[in-house]
Parts: sequence; C-alpha cells; structure tokens
Amino acid sequence: MGTWTLIAPEGLLLAGALVALFADVLLPARERAGAWVGAGFAAIAAAVSVAAGGGTLFGGQFAIDGATQVARAATLVLTAVFLAWLAGAGLKRGRVREFAALVLFAALGSLLMAAARDWIVLLLALETATMPAYVLMGFDRGDDRSLEGALKYFLLSMVASLLFLYGASFVIGMSGSTLLAASRLQPGAIGVVAAAFVFAGLLAKLSAAPFQWWSPDAYAGAPSPAVAFVSSVPKIAGLFAFARVAAVLAPQTAAAGPLLVAAAVASMLVGNLAAYPQTDVRRLMAYSGVAHAGYLLVGLAAGTVAGAQAAVFYAIAYAVPSMGVMLVAAQYGETLDDLRGLATRRPWVAWATGLMLVSLVGVPPLAGFVGKLYLFTAAMRSGLVWLSVLAVVMSAVSAGFYLRVIRAMFFAAGGNAGPAARGSRVASAVVASCAIAVIVIGVASSPLMGALAFGR
Repeated sequence: MGTWTLIAPEGLLLAGALVALFADVLLPARERAGAWVGAGFAAIAAAVSVAAGGGTLFGGQFAIDGATQVARAATLVLTAVFLAWLAGAGLKRGRVREFAALVLFAALGSLLMAAARDWIVLLLALETATMPAYVLMGFDRGDDRSLEGALKYFLLSMVASLLFLYGASFVIGMSGSTLLAASRLQPGAIGVVAAAFVFAGLLAKLSAAPFQWWSPDAYAGAPSPAVAFVSSVPKIAGLFAFARVAAVLAPQTAAAGPLLVAAAVASMLVGNLAAYPQTDVRRLMAYSGVAHAGYLLVGLAAGTVAGAQAAVFYAIAYAVPSMGVMLVAAQYGETLDDLRGLATRRPWVAWATGLMLVSLVGVPPLAGFVGKLYLFTAAMRSGLVWLSVLAVVMSAVSAGFYLRVIRAMFFAAGGNAGPAARGSRVASAVVASCAIAVIVIGVASSPLMGALAFGR
C-alpha cells in the first residue's frame, strides 16, 4: 500500500475535526451537524483503516501491523458510536460542534499513538491525544468542580509527560536512535532509572496506582459525556503503546517485572476497594478504571506476546461497556439515586446497562470474562500464579459495587428523572449496540485475538 493510503484514516479524522469545528458556518441550519459529520468521518476512517492493510512508513517511525489495525479500528468505531450518541442524545449542553471536534482530535492522537514506532512520534501522539481531553474534562466552564477536576488532570498529566520524556531521553541517549526497535538500556542503575521514569509516565496516563489520585475528582466534576469518551476510547491506544514500550524495555532490566507487578497489585486493590462507598456513578467508574488498569498490567507483567495480546484485547473489552455505562449516566442520571427505578422507566436501557456491568465483573460468555481469561492465563503461564489468583479474587470483589448500580435500577423504587427525562432513540440504540458488542466480542474472541498479531 502507498503512504497516503496507510495514513488516510488520520487524514480523514483531521478533516472531520476541522469540518465539525466550523460546522456552524458550513452547516448553519443544523445545530448538531458537527457531531453527525464527525461520526461519518470516523466511520469512513474505520473502513479505510481495515482496507488499507499494513506497512511501514517514514523510515520505520510509523508502522501498521495486525495488532495496530485492530487497535485503530476499535478506536475509530467507538469514536463514531460516541459522536452518534452525542448528536442524538439531545442534551442541552451547547457547543456540540466544539465538543465533537475535540473528540476527533483526541482520536487522531490515539491513532498516531497506536502506529508510533519512534520515541518522539510517540510523545507527540500522546500529547495530541491528551490535550483535547483537558478541555473536554473542563467543558462546563461555569462549574467550579469541572474546572478543578480538569486542572488536576492537566497538572498530573503534564508531570506524567515530563517523567516519560525524561526517561525516554535517557533511552535515546543510550541507544543512539529514536526508534523503539533500536532502544538499548545500559546495565546498572542508569538503565533501571530510565525504564522507571518511562513506565511511571505511562502508568500515570493509564490512571494506574499510585498515580490514580486525579481521576476520581476529575471524573466527578467533568460532564458525563466527556468522562464516557476520555475514560474509555483513548485507553485502547494508551495500553497499546505501553505494550510496545514494555516489550522493548522490560527484557533489558530485571526491575521492570516487579515494577509492573507492584503497579498491578496496587491498582486492583485501590480501585476495587475505593469504589465500594461511591454513590456518584462517575467516581465509581473512575475507581473501576483504576482496577481495570491493574488487570491490564497483569497481562503486561507476564512479559510475553500472549500477555500483550491479551492486554490489548481486554482494553477493547473494557472500553465498550465502560463507555456504554457512562453514556447511560449522562442520559439518565449521574448518581445511584438518579438511576433508581430505571428498569420501570426505561426497561431496555436498564437491561443493556446491567449486561455491560456484569461484563465488567467478568461473567461468561461476555467480553469481560473472555478478556480476563486470556490475561490470567498468560500470567499463569509466566509463573505469576499468585497474581492471577489475586486478580480473580479482586474480580469477585468488584461484583459488589457493580451490583449496587444494578440494584438501584431494578430493585429500588422511585428515583429522579435525571438530566434527560425523555429518552432518545439514537442514544438508546447506541447503548444497545454497546451491550450487543460485549456479547459479540466475547463469542467471537478467537478471530479477534488471531488478528492481534504483533509485528505482522
């Protein structure tokens, strides 16, 4: 394939973002035209990314293999689905075109991150993906909590970027090249320090422990639609980049394995235990994200290709229901009290939400169960039996706080109408599609895992 064909998805997203940004001038008669146009561009980009195949560009700085294709396609499809929800939900938040443009810019950075094979390209892609997220998290400018959360997100994310850049500069200096494949760590303390800084920066980007402190406050103050996107879609590419970096650096330093294991244990414990007392769905899902970052790190700690494939698969299996649950919270209520009696008011939405929540727990044959099975199997084959057992126990513990949401929807009477008393057919269809996707991903897991071929 030619150069322009391989990077066509990125070009389409950039064009879609610009059209969405100026939608009030180009399409003045349609208030939500920007979101619809963005959804169309993302959907076309997803089809093009699958048809374009693989290849290497720019002297190896940018490469598409089987795993990259899956990560890009998943990111684009979820972006299109989210923008369709944004266009059809009917929430009176205003500035929809700006919101849609920021989402597309963040998705563009995610695509670049998935294909990056160079330290500098990876850093630029990482910032392209996260800078729009700062604005999305503080999108409600009149809400002090939103601005506070966005500021915390911005400050910690900047520190994470500096840690990553500092560590990468050591690696580049020791390697004499900016290419990931050419990265070499010198033995001794200097190599350990370089790897530690790089991993610390990436752990903070994933909101894994001990760098998770910003996420509950940022999520609780941010608009729920922003949380739905930021907490799910960019994490696919972020995890993918982490897997690429870990595959290069971890075999060169003995400290990498224990560091990943410690972060996995801390994330699972902190995320699952801190989620229990939460009554705000956004804070609950923030701690849920910390816990799931721990599960993802279990796969990376295995230090094998199978573990990396399982981690990328699980990132997709997590992103779909996580986004779906947060879209329900944005449409029908952001607290457990708001969701009380949702099964009576919107039965299909409640059943779809319940299905996504039990997928996050890991109930067969849904996507969450299959993803955790791949993760824990890869860890056990690498000798991390105790870590797999702990992960299984923490998965069982997580059922408690997810079931609190299900209890509120199905077994609690009354409740508030939430921010949107009237449902939207488009929004309901999007939630239903997310629920169906967790079934399809679980049932069709073998072909998807087969497509996640690193280096092909």
